[in-house]
Amino acid sequence: MSRNRILKIAVAIGIIALISTTMIYLDSWPPMTVVASESMQHSGQWTYNSINTGDIVMIRHASSPMKQVVTYVNGSSSGYSTYGEYGNVIIYRAPNGENIIHRAIFYLEWKSGNPYVVGYNSQSWIKVTRNYILLSNIGFSHRNAVLYLKYVLNESGFITMGDHNLAYASSSYYNTSLNAYAIFDQDGIFLFNVNGKTITDPPVAPSWVVGIAFGEIPWFGLVKLNAEWALGLQKEQNPVPLNSYVYFFITISVVVLASIIPGRKKDKSDQEIKAGRKP
Repeated sequence: MSRNRILKIAVAIGIIALISTTMIYLDSWPPMTVVASESMQHSGQWTYNSINTGDIVMIRHASSPMKQVVTYVNGSSSGYSTYGEYGNVIIYRAPNGENIIHRAIFYLEWKSGNPYVVGYNSQSWIKVTRNYILLSNIGFSHRNAVLYLKYVLNESGFITMGDHNLAYASSSYYNTSLNAYAIFDQDGIFLFNVNGKTITDPPVAPSWVVGIAFGEIPWFGLVKLNAEWALGLQKEQNPVPLNSYVYFFITISVVVLASIIPGRKKDKSDQEIKAGRKP
């Protein structure tokens, strides 16, 4: 058996072992998802350490979301961050069955009819009232965000938001008296038709959490997105960050060249060895 064949077999075994180990660690199927919208982007250009349209994100199963998910509020206290901001990004199933990938900002509970933010320890940037919860100077945009409690009255769960949604929210979501944007997923901005009834996005119950976002493979999800757009499987074609296609094709070119050039050198070496063995 030639060295080239042995190397190929070793690489194949290594890939299978890597995939198997990754699946065991993530404990989720499918163990990844393609990001189809810009709601988590930090810029109009592809940005490292953030979630961009066309990226493939790994999903780590969360068997105990209350223990495993670190919210923005808790992350700000411990210093824990992922994808450029405090806390975990979770994948959860919305009431209409759609999977949403957004950041868990805080966990809301109700005690004797009063709202309670898990992790709140009189931080100056958090204000809890009977009508709203205000978070000041949050996210990479350092804007203020408000959650109107009338939409989540006596409902407990994770309060979520897209990083991009707060940073680029239009004036229609702005509350001048609070100097804040009502841009949480649970602020009544998303409407769902479930069994003939129109409902807003409620707090995310732990049982709705599909998993926690973990790592990413940039750009390669563009293949799936473009196929779906071409076949009409996606209702709308969301904007892709600038340079994503450029980086994608550069990566493909490097991989193809790396696989061709060494092979040619080995073939030439094999021919020289065979020629030297002739009597």
